[in-house]
Amino acid sequence: MENAAPIDRISNLQDELLLHILSFLPIKLAFSTTVLSRRWTPLIKLLTALHFHDESVKDEDAFFRFCSFVDTVTLSVELIKTFHLRCDSRYWRQRRRFNICNIVNNWIQTLKHHPLENLQLYSSIVNFNHTITLPPNIFTFPKLVILKLTKFRLDGKISVDLPSLKTLHLNDVYLKNHKNFNKLLYGCPVLEDLIAHVFYLKPEEFTVNTGQSKTLSKLIKADIYDTVVSYAAIYNVQILKLRVNMRLPEKENNSDYRSFPNLMHLELFFHSKQYFKDVATLLENCPKLQTLSIDKWIERDMFNVWNYPNYVPKCISGHLKSCTVKCDDTVVDLRIAKYILKNTPLLEDMKITIFNAMVVKYAFQELASCSILSPICKISILGQNSMPWF
Repeated sequence: MENAAPIDRISNLQDELLLHILSFLPIKLAFSTTVLSRRWTPLIKLLTALHFHDESVKDEDAFFRFCSFVDTVTLSVELIKTFHLRCDSRYWRQRRRFNICNIVNNWIQTLKHHPLENLQLYSSIVNFNHTITLPPNIFTFPKLVILKLTKFRLDGKISVDLPSLKTLHLNDVYLKNHKNFNKLLYGCPVLEDLIAHVFYLKPEEFTVNTGQSKTLSKLIKADIYDTVVSYAAIYNVQILKLRVNMRLPEKENNSDYRSFPNLMHLELFFHSKQYFKDVATLLENCPKLQTLSIDKWIERDMFNVWNYPNYVPKCISGHLKSCTVKCDDTVVDLRIAKYILKNTPLLEDMKITIFNAMVVKYAFQELASCSILSPICKISILGQNSMPWF
């Protein structure tokens, strides 16, 4: 018994269980199991989720080995449903020298032969001149449910066929023009989750023509720049992060104006002082709003722009429970905070973030003299990294 050969119990497990075990391993380690036993070789071809990260690439040879490995795996696996690629190596920036765009394009074309459901491509390239160009048919996967792209570009006219897509995240993605982005939305009839941080290679004057805009009736969550999507198109959202550079909805512009009847969580990021004064107008059209966050990165003379409105939006008087105000100056931000404190009977917490330590005392004094309508409201004054000042 002492000299008995070790028993390979793992290889005797059922295929389904072995595949489940392999799915938890890094893809490179999973493929290395083929040297342990011939029993594992056919199982590798049955993997459906592929995750690639070039974190081990330290030199040029390692980069080519990584690319070759991705080639081998994608051509070996019988059925790919999930494909994740993270490009952090500096060698991705040498797009002309290594013909990077063709390498990535070949992988995309291979994926076309699979019932892909989840595609996520991430690049850490910041310099636009080195950005990887994706093929124009990247948006033609009929089975795709999740698509996330970060720091890529598409130079020409795109093709779109995404009837099953529910999640679309475009972070720092360059498209040819606004027309291409509208075309993309047209091809996503069941979209529920949208992040649209997109830029255009051929900038044009922004105009909203809702007669041709796609209404995203299934959309639940959106994170957008105001120059990207018509407000009328996203009217049904429940969660909205809005980065305001140009405009807020205007009642006078009926073609673009709609209320947000289901909106419950709103985050506003202001990069322009011109439309900051219209916050109350926007809130008036969010009757069910429960959570509000206002973050502004604009000129310090903003307090000369915002004035107390002569009415109280329905969401403030009836539903709002939580409010966060982030600021790098004082007066206008405290005016908004005080306005909400005075008029919100159901408010449970008010968080005010102040980055300038010199004005914390002023903030305490202003809030101490403010009447608070809600008897249960807790006020917190926070500094950088959400650390309390007291």
